[in-house]
Amino acid sequence: MEELAGFVNGSVNRRKVLEILESKGATEPKRVAKIARLIPSATNKILQELEENGLVQKTADGKVELSADGKIIIDYTRAL
Repeated sequence: MEELAGFVNGSVNRRKVLEILESKGATEPKRVAKIARLIPSATNKILQELEENGLVQKTADGKVELSADGKIIIDYTRAL
């Protein structure tokens, strides 16, 4: 858990993307980029890293959302 918390808190943009998904729910990657004020390629890289670490997942309609572990890690990092 601490390793994932360090991974998330090690990047302001990773944290920002997770918080956007927490507040908006399932969202298109393009929309996440716009809200986060990041270029789409950077957002896609962040989303890929988060997915590889089991914190986000793709939906059937191409959106991304927090996974169960993603929800836990958001709460965990807030408690630090």
